[in-house]
Amino acid sequence: MSYHIYQTEGIILNKKDVGEADRIFSILTKDFGRIDAISQGVRYVKSKLRYNLNDFSYSRIGLTMSGDLWRIIDAEELDSWADIRSNPKKLAVVSRLAELVNRMVRGQEPDTSLWNEVKNAFVALDILDTRYLIIKENLGDALRIFELLTSLRILSYLGYVEEHKKWLALPLEKAREMESLMSSTIEKAIKESQL
Repeated sequence: MSYHIYQTEGIILNKKDVGEADRIFSILTKDFGRIDAISQGVRYVKSKLRYNLNDFSYSRIGLTMSGDLWRIIDAEELDSWADIRSNPKKLAVVSRLAELVNRMVRGQEPDTSLWNEVKNAFVALDILDTRYLIIKENLGDALRIFELLTSLRILSYLGYVEEHKKWLALPLEKAREMESLMSSTIEKAIKESQL
């Protein structure tokens, strides 16, 4: 029996070990939205997929659908976000953003706006020059504002936040003045979502 192979780009949000060597990945994909997909034998040292499906990596992924289960049959890491991985503060921000997407996106449905927001946030965080920020301002403060604004934008695209356009158009420089409002809006949206 032959299966259709779907190719898409994806960002690994989370993973869970299953059985002896399998792993289920939660992936935000460009073409299918957030999906859960299994990769069989990926935890074996000899697995060709092992090093292409790291936490938070951006990969080209080959998928098949078997019943109602996605299976990963091929993957090629396109970006490992090296600067994010080398900076614990940036890695913590990416981890929380991935957790937010994984928690709040339910059902499989492509969302180009959400995909672009998440991917662009990872790109921006990866190229953020920490030396410049340290001279100009505290890195922790800048990353906190970046995370709040990105979280609000994600929740806006998902329909959990009112005044959608206000948050999408807000530049990072102006966001600092609205930090407490952003925090309370995020808390309210998450609480009301009941997710």
